[in-house]
Amino acid sequence: MDNLIPVYESSTLSHRKVYQIKGALYRFTGRCPWARIDHPQWCFTPLAGQRRKADIKLNQNNVRHGIYEVPGMVASRQSEVMGQGIQQTLF
Repeated sequence: MDNLIPVYESSTLSHRKVYQIKGALYRFTGRCPWARIDHPQWCFTPLAGQRRKADIKLNQNNVRHGIYEVPGMVASRQSEVMGQGIQQTLF
C-alpha cells in the first residue's frame, strides 16, 4: 500500500473504493442521516478480518486530512482483508 491517494474532497468518496484511515481499511457507506446540515458527517465501515470492528463517522476536516484511497482495491459487502491483500468473495 505504498501508492495511497489522499482524499481532499468529500464529493470524490465512492461506495466501491477502499479507504485507509489511521492504518485500517474501510468502505464508505454514505452520509450520516442524523448529522446537522451545516455540519455534515460521512460514515465508514471497516472491512472484515481486521482488528477494528466499529463504524466511524468523520467530519469535513477529517475527510480532508485523514483519508487515503487505496488504488486497485474494490470494496463490496463481502470484502475481507487477509494477510497483505484483500479477497473478494463471489457469493
